[in-house]
Amino acid sequence: MSGGNERLWPANWRSPLLWGEAGWGVACAFLVYAGLRTGLAGFGYAGAAVALTAWIRARHHYRQIADIPTVRLASAPQGRVELQGSGAPMPEYPVHSPLTGLPCLWFDYTVERGEGRQRRVVRADTSTLPFALRDGDRQAMVLPEGAQVISRHRQRWRSGDELYTESVLLAGEPLYVLGEYAHDWTESDGHRLERQAGALLQEWKQDQAALTQRFDGNGDGVIDTHEWEAARRQAEREVLTGGHRPQRAEQQIRRPKSGGAFIISNYSAAQLAARFRRWSWLHLGVFFAALAVAGWR
Repeated sequence: MSGGNERLWPANWRSPLLWGEAGWGVACAFLVYAGLRTGLAGFGYAGAAVALTAWIRARHHYRQIADIPTVRLASAPQGRVELQGSGAPMPEYPVHSPLTGLPCLWFDYTVERGEGRQRRVVRADTSTLPFALRDGDRQAMVLPEGAQVISRHRQRWRSGDELYTESVLLAGEPLYVLGEYAHDWTESDGHRLERQAGALLQEWKQDQAALTQRFDGNGDGVIDTHEWEAARRQAEREVLTGGHRPQRAEQQIRRPKSGGAFIISNYSAAQLAARFRRWSWLHLGVFFAALAVAGWR
């Protein structure tokens, strides 16, 4: 599905902490396992390996933000660019946060249930619908799929035994994008169909009651895998028959095909560079501390 990647694991892989809660959870589990299997030295070496990997990534992001000059959209070349402007919604791709109903450009949320070790993710979703970056009288479509999104709007709250985490990008705010800029980029028919069908599915998801009534074939009140596949096929049919043909911009910013950082944020370039620089120093310090633990007798 292109409109929202619903999943059953923690959502925040793109957090400012580089790996997010899920990544650090895996890393900590690895460290505990290494310590139990090999003792203190193994724990130290495993910690050093994790910290070194995090340092390399933080340093790489810092260098890209610091070294790539910011350009205006009107003069941006094709390829990797750093752009700043303001975020704006695209009428053909309406986005609302499913948790709060807040109109936004992008959202990422996780719903967890339980306490302590019994906590588990019961629902999570990330918007991948396009939005616009405006710079003066120019505009480009931002395709956020695969981006590391760093937002100042992140909140957590509890309701009963459930913990909610939500991050959003809001319209009208300053927007920073580091990614690949393409003029007159032509999508393949298959990719365009997938993306437009995903956009239609995302619209349908805004009204869960209507979605369930339309596609809940067995009447159990839940859209299962087979019923969701039927919904996806119906969305593709409506796109192909012309019932839903969103327009697309000629200029697009997307995840670099050749790899490298793809960052979207409502922080400025200077703020992001300072943040990644701090984290690179922190990870380097943890690396040397872990080596000291490994060599301690």
